[in-house]
Amino acid sequence: MRVVLFSSIVLSASAFLSPSPQRIAPTAVFSTAEADIDASVEMAKEELLQLSRDFKEQYGVILIDTKAKESFRKAVEKLESVAEASTDSSMLVGDWNLECSSASSGASSKIEIDTNKIPFFNEGPLKDIRSTLNDSVGVVQRIKFGEMSNSIDAIDHIIDYRPPNQLSSFLKNIPDALKNLDINPLKVSDTKVVLKHKAEVEGTIPVIKTKLSLEAVVVNVAGESKNLDPNGEDVLGINIPFGEFLNAGSFDTTYVDDSMRISRSKVGPVDQIRVFVKADNTESDADEEVVAATVVEDDDLDDDEIVDDDLDDDEIVESAVDAEIVEEKEDNEDADEDVSPSDVEN
Repeated sequence: MRVVLFSSIVLSASAFLSPSPQRIAPTAVFSTAEADIDASVEMAKEELLQLSRDFKEQYGVILIDTKAKESFRKAVEKLESVAEASTDSSMLVGDWNLECSSASSGASSKIEIDTNKIPFFNEGPLKDIRSTLNDSVGVVQRIKFGEMSNSIDAIDHIIDYRPPNQLSSFLKNIPDALKNLDINPLKVSDTKVVLKHKAEVEGTIPVIKTKLSLEAVVVNVAGESKNLDPNGEDVLGINIPFGEFLNAGSFDTTYVDDSMRISRSKVGPVDQIRVFVKADNTESDADEEVVAATVVEDDDLDDDEIVDDDLDDDEIVESAVDAEIVEEKEDNEDADEDVSPSDVEN
């Protein structure tokens, strides 16, 4: 009886005990969290990259539309909020194509610019001219690593302009007689204005801060006429004195990886945001497309064409052998003819 009573008491008490919690390995929690962060960063990056490309196609590399600038700023801040800022300044080295940029201040925020309400901005000749300039003008930031200083020591801002040759490139709806009008008589193929800066990395925490000062301006022109070098030649160079005092500035790199970079700077009351894309990636993608096209063309060759090529090779070999035999015969005949009579007599 006592045993039964004791068992009842134990069972009744166990009903009030909470089950032991399941233990989850800390590494599993961290791995899941890191995967979620990586996915958020990748999603925010793709969103910003696509938005920058769309705005570049519509407005160019410099935004003036208020709503577009606001959307661009929010996309940048979204990526900055989920991504960890890099402290490796070596990731900045290389050529970076400017994809999109905006500038704003307290005064400009009170003025709203809606490009849809600007007369003829998105239609007619003005739209054609803007579209042609967007395709013809590119901005590259070239960040150089100095072997002597063992750090970043120079930055070039390159404004690249590839002028069209015909008037129809700027204006679509013009008479046929004017469409082929040559507007580039010197056959200039490329014009670069290079702003050469001295640079120095001032710090890497919490973000990479780079100081730069303008030292010189160089104009390089390439063309197809006899007066121009097709590979480009410097036609103007101006040294800027006291650049460290009169033309100095700095920018912060709030995000950078192997393909994209976000840069922030402040000039007086104006806040500037720029998104760059690594130029090396664009070139490698283009090279891959060329290689792929070449492979496809080779695969499209018919078997008959390949057989013909083999036959041609055989014919070439046979003709070469025949030519050697003929040459040997001719050499023997020449040798017989060259023997002098005196030698035979002796």
